[in-house]
Amino acid sequence: MPTIDAVIARAAAAAPDRIAVREWTTGRQMSYAALDAAVSGFAAWARAAGLQDGEAVAIHLPNCAGYLIAQFGSFRAGAVATYVNYRLSTAEALRQIRLCQARIVVTTADRAAQLRGHPETAGAVFVVAGGAGPQEHDLQDVIATLPAAPHDAQRDTPHDVPQREDCDAIIRFTSGSTGAPKGLIVTHRAWLVRAVSMLAEEMRIAPHSTTLLLGQLSHQAGLFVIPTFLQHGTVLLLEKFDLARVAEIFAGERIGCAQIVPTMFGLILNDAPAREALRRGAPGRVVYGGSPIRQGLLDQALELLPDTEFVQVYGSHEAGSISFLDGAGHRDARLRASAGKPLLPVQVRLRCAPGERAGEVEVKAPWQPHARITEQGREPIASEWSATGDVGELADGHIFLRDRMHDVIISGGFNVYPLEVEQVIDAHPGVLDSAVASAPDDKWGERVVAFVVARREGGLDPETLRAHCKALLAGYKVPKEFRLVPEVPVNANGKPDRRRLSEPLWAGRERRIN
Repeated sequence: MPTIDAVIARAAAAAPDRIAVREWTTGRQMSYAALDAAVSGFAAWARAAGLQDGEAVAIHLPNCAGYLIAQFGSFRAGAVATYVNYRLSTAEALRQIRLCQARIVVTTADRAAQLRGHPETAGAVFVVAGGAGPQEHDLQDVIATLPAAPHDAQRDTPHDVPQREDCDAIIRFTSGSTGAPKGLIVTHRAWLVRAVSMLAEEMRIAPHSTTLLLGQLSHQAGLFVIPTFLQHGTVLLLEKFDLARVAEIFAGERIGCAQIVPTMFGLILNDAPAREALRRGAPGRVVYGGSPIRQGLLDQALELLPDTEFVQVYGSHEAGSISFLDGAGHRDARLRASAGKPLLPVQVRLRCAPGERAGEVEVKAPWQPHARITEQGREPIASEWSATGDVGELADGHIFLRDRMHDVIISGGFNVYPLEVEQVIDAHPGVLDSAVASAPDDKWGERVVAFVVARREGGLDPETLRAHCKALLAGYKVPKEFRLVPEVPVNANGKPDRRRLSEPLWAGRERRIN
């Protein structure tokens, strides 16, 4: 089996002049031949700069063609592409760069200025997409300065080391139930098997069609790239979600497949121009996931786009892709409330208490990560089964999610871990104690609510706390609401009882997933 960058090499050989990627905001586009050459140029430069097999390249960019050049160039160079969410704060990004020991950091000029000069980036080489300063390398210069090193699917591998397809390919960061970030490592083989499976069952992207990505490449949207390239299609990127831009796209483009986070769906349907453009543009397929979708919102979407095939996807960082609900499932009122049926290579089981039908969803799949990196270093993942932390039931071959075992909050399609937010809040000198919980939200799916105990009565302003959090957390992690309380309730183990705090906020709901 080849390495991931072979996907571009094969597309460039078969359809060199077809457009591989377009940036909607800038209008820039690259053919498969141009993208393949840029990937080879990046790989050749990186190797000449001293990058060794298995070292990490941290990619800290918004959606742009440069992201794909750095990503596939890392694969071709024998490196591990590490996705560092562009929405992270400087402190959060630095921590991930340190954990993966990035040899090269690819980012923007503004972020490079924020990341340079810290111990976490000491010795790292910075490559900037657009406008590099004297201390960085410009990405355009990088891909143009050295002769291209083409993809070599037959490169000899010594017998005493893993075959290239079984080498580390990607590090994607998430957080465990304790809130400590961890990098999950997958191989080339695992990621390619996942992409082919998703193309065959979940996405079904048509040959030579356009795939619109409204989410971040570092997150769920990145999963759509390889399936599109396998079909010699075009990936259409929007740097950041903007309703006016979205309306332009649907009004002027024929979209074969659109990736949309449920939160974005709500914003589109509540904006008259964007809603009308979506109705007229009517993409052939809409794939949504990253968080559950409210049934009322889904009903609106189905009514607006009667001829569009809707597909829901369910997965997790640790387990990868788990299940999907296809168009037929969306037309069944009972199945519409499910997370769909498992992908063919996926095995699902429930860890249930005696006498219970619902239990924690556990998954076994060929694309699961084989190792993780934490503060303790690299750790192998020994278990073949991955616990999702979601509580569900199985009926008629479909997964019905009921709750989450841990207190993770999914806001706008992103995971927020209460402990991480609490640690930031507790660092404020005016805070004695805090607990973070979720509340249903029509816009974001769930919103983050902080319950805070002040050190002195009347000595704490919620807006001051919000500013404090914004300086240290990504925007989606900052609580939407701060509630001053006399004390934080604790459970039998002496830990904050977040469920007791959030239960009144979810009163009247059948399930604690919105």
